[in-house]
Amino acid sequence: MDLQLFIAINAMTVSALLIAVTLIYRPADHPDWLVANGPWLGVNAGVLAVGLLAMVWAPAIVGTLVALVFVPLVAAPSFLFMRSQRMAMEGRVRQAALLARMAAFLHPTTANRINAKLTAALAGDDAQNEKALAALAASVPLEYRPHMRAYLAMVRRDWPEVLALTAAVGQDPSMKPLEIRALGESGQTDAMVQCFVNCRNSLSATQAAMPRLLVLAFGGRPNGVAALMDRQFAGSDDDRKAYWIAVGQLNSRSDTAPGERALAKLAAESKDQRTRASATRQLKAFIAAPPATLPASTQRNLDFIEGQVLHSDDARRAAFLTAPVTLALIALNVVVFIAEVVLGGSEDADTLIGLGALWPPLLLEQAEWWRLLTAAFLHFGPIHIASNMFVLWVLGRLLEPMLGSVRMLAIYLAGAVLSSIFVLWLMASGYTAYGLLVGASGAIFALLGAEATIVLLQWWRDPENFDRRKFSTLAVMLGLQIAIDLSVPNVSFAAHVSGFFAGMIAALALVPRVRRRLQTNPPSGAQT
Repeated sequence: MDLQLFIAINAMTVSALLIAVTLIYRPADHPDWLVANGPWLGVNAGVLAVGLLAMVWAPAIVGTLVALVFVPLVAAPSFLFMRSQRMAMEGRVRQAALLARMAAFLHPTTANRINAKLTAALAGDDAQNEKALAALAASVPLEYRPHMRAYLAMVRRDWPEVLALTAAVGQDPSMKPLEIRALGESGQTDAMVQCFVNCRNSLSATQAAMPRLLVLAFGGRPNGVAALMDRQFAGSDDDRKAYWIAVGQLNSRSDTAPGERALAKLAAESKDQRTRASATRQLKAFIAAPPATLPASTQRNLDFIEGQVLHSDDARRAAFLTAPVTLALIALNVVVFIAEVVLGGSEDADTLIGLGALWPPLLLEQAEWWRLLTAAFLHFGPIHIASNMFVLWVLGRLLEPMLGSVRMLAIYLAGAVLSSIFVLWLMASGYTAYGLLVGASGAIFALLGAEATIVLLQWWRDPENFDRRKFSTLAVMLGLQIAIDLSVPNVSFAAHVSGFFAGMIAALALVPRVRRRLQTNPPSGAQT
């Protein structure tokens, strides 16, 4: 296996998908979108250009050349930016500002530079933040000024001004956390919950974390707040965790006494000045206007949002219980791969045939039909199995809780067998030359086909609430599998196409059962 080609093709595939996703999600009402996103598109286009040129002029080091562009200009700034976002929402703003500056240094777009300055401007106390934000609002390009003024209004606790400014910038996802906070802080709980329901599919997992926390806290769901704090806000200090749980208790509209006591303690004893001030404000607001009873529709939305958090939390603590077939399939594939290595090598044809690879003469002349299935548990080299098991892990944990273990296993095995049958028919009919076939990709493509069918049916039934992030995940997984096809020998693109369609057909047959299962067992927060 050519490791250089494998690295190059997979990195180029990721860059191509990033370009496609960026273009697909282009907002219709953003006249300066190309100026803001042009450098990002250019860097990823550069990865593709370097890869294509190196394949012609320097194939021996094509993977190294592509990695030298991809890692520092695409992967590193993306990781630093996401890590900065997580630290900021955990309250570690100084560390977040440092990572944001590093991301802006590696990828110095206007948006990245402004984000770094904004994060730094929020790292002091209220007086320092107000001064820094006022200066930043006056210096940034015109199109970013409403955003900076909205953050300035947030620091001043001028919630009507925040709502006015967020409304002025339209449907910008980056402003939704501010809008949701302003609605919650000003007691507009119904509007806050509806705003989150309407925008949640346009937010990344990191972007959605803080709005979800705000909705649960101001919606009076302390159990959901506590679960979310343990998982997505684990790096927050104890006072910050206690504060948001207390806000949830205070807005519970039943037993508010624990929240009142906790906030009073934080107001008097917290070491953080902002926590003390925030706790004092929450108590005063509660005394002035206790939260009103929520309509049944808002309660149902809160039930679902909290259920997603609690279900996701349980899934992370008991992964084997939520995806046992996925883990068992991965374990079986790894055990078989170890046997390949021990018995002669995972890239040795005789060893693979001896263990059950699909070799047409043995099926057509000696009727060894069991090879239609056993070939799916063999892999050609460590990169082949590592790539397939990674995709199986991602898809299995997504699909198994949704479909059920038995149905997911049925789709997996059907994809393995039917893709092998299709390839065998192509070889026997003379459409393709005889070759050795191994790999779980046909079965994995069946899972991709099932997931694609479910996602497309959800879009067809409810296009306004279509989960674009799930679609993006599916596109990345599909793209990576195709990249593996192009860079790993002894795998068949025909097997993957046939497996994909087999999975689509199976999913269509299971759609009514999937719908019933979703009504009683909502998907995890990562899917929302």
